[in-house]
Parts: sequence; C-alpha cells; structure tokens
Amino acid sequence: MMNFTKSMLALLATAVTLHEARAHGAGCGVCDVSAVCNTNIMEGCPQGVWNSSNPLPEIISWHIHIMFNGDANNAPNDPAHGEAGALELAASFHQEFGPMDNCTMLMDDGKAMCEFPYDDEPGVACAGPFYTKTAAFSIPTDDFEATVGYMMQHRGTYDILVHPNTGCLLNDHLEW
Repeated sequence: MMNFTKSMLALLATAVTLHEARAHGAGCGVCDVSAVCNTNIMEGCPQGVWNSSNPLPEIISWHIHIMFNGDANNAPNDPAHGEAGALELAASFHQEFGPMDNCTMLMDDGKAMCEFPYDDEPGVACAGPFYTKTAAFSIPTDDFEATVGYMMQHRGTYDILVHPNTGCLLNDHLEW
C-alpha cells in the first residue's frame, strides 16, 4: 500500500504542477499527464487532495478496474487471475452493455461509457498507479448501479476496483 500511495503522490505532484492547462491537448495519449494532457484530473480539488474544510466535490464519472496478472511466467501459478479470464470478463461486460468507444482521457465528461487500453504494463500509462495489469472502463454516474452490479456478480475470483472521478486524484483512488 505504501508504494501505491507513493505512486499516487508522484502522479499528483505532476498534476499539481500542470493544473493551469486545461483538459486534453493535441497529441496526448489517453493516460499522458503533462502541461496539456489530462489536466482536468485536479478540477475537484485546488491542490489535488480534498480537505474537510471544502465541500465534497461532485462525482463526474466512475472507473471500474478488473485487476489481473499479465505476467505469462506467473500465469501457471495464478490461473484464477490471468489475462485470458480478465479479457473474457471484459468481453461479457461489452456484451451486456454494448459496444463502447476507447476512452480519450483519464477523466472524461461522464456522458458515455468508454474503455481504456489493456496492454499497459503495471506502473505505466493507464496502469500507472497499479501493481497489476488492469482492464478498465469509465462509467457515467447514471450507469453506476447496473455496471457495478453486473461486475460484482460476474467477477469470479478477480479483484475489482471501483472509484469515483471527482478531480481529487489521490482521494479518488485511496479513500472514496
């Protein structure tokens, strides 16, 4: 947990430095954080971390992460958490909720479901703060109950992380 917190704090420090820019500029990858990329990940909190003297920020959207072991060398030791099963779960999610576009930024406007790339290595790009690979979806607030309910009933042995997107990056991943 300590390394996860350190990763989140490093991402937060980058975002705080870059908060003056807005949302997503040309040439940005989905999960790039820079002076022009994904700058809205801080909009809910002036310093990126909520403090109790401020009102709670609005929840813009939700992320659902299917955590899985993408290490082919370890897959025989942990078949219950392997990539094949995670991708089957993601495919069943698609079948239930229909086709969806690829997400274009980390915290979208919350108007439509989208999915993140599955091929990032742990600790890199869209899998930045995580120590496993992740298949992830962005979910509008209106679809929370149906999508999270579906995922909880069909996840099998997979760990699922569900978190809000408020613009308080650290709180979104560690507390809410």
